Amino acid sequence: MDSTTRWISILGIATICFGIALFVLHVPVRTILVFFAIGTPLIALWLYAEEKSKQQKRVDTITKQACICSICKHDQANICLQQKCACCITVKGNDVIGHSINPLQ
Repeated sequence: MDSTTRWISILGIATICFGIALFVLHVPVRTILVFFAIGTPLIALWLYAEEKSKQQKRVDTITKQACICSICKHDQANICLQQKCACCITVKGNDVIGHSINPLQ
C-alpha cells in the first residue's frame, strides 16, 4: 500500500471511529452524522484508489514482459497491448487481463 492510500484509509477509519465514540458519549445525532458523512466517502475513495493501484501495477508488469509470440512477432508486450493482438493477450470484456508469453498457445 503506498502512502496516499494509507493516509486515506487512516483518515477514513479514524473519522468513523470518532463518530462511533461520539455516539457512545451521547452527542447529538447531527454532529455524529457529519463525521459519518466525511468518513464513509473517505473509505470508499480508499477502496477505489487501492483497486486502481493494483490494476496499474498489473498493467505495468504486463508491459515489461517480452513477447515471444510466433504469430505477431512483436518484441515487447506493450506493443501487443497497444495494437490489441488477439493472438497473445487475454481480454475480459473491454479490459486487458494479461499477456501470454507461451509460444505454443
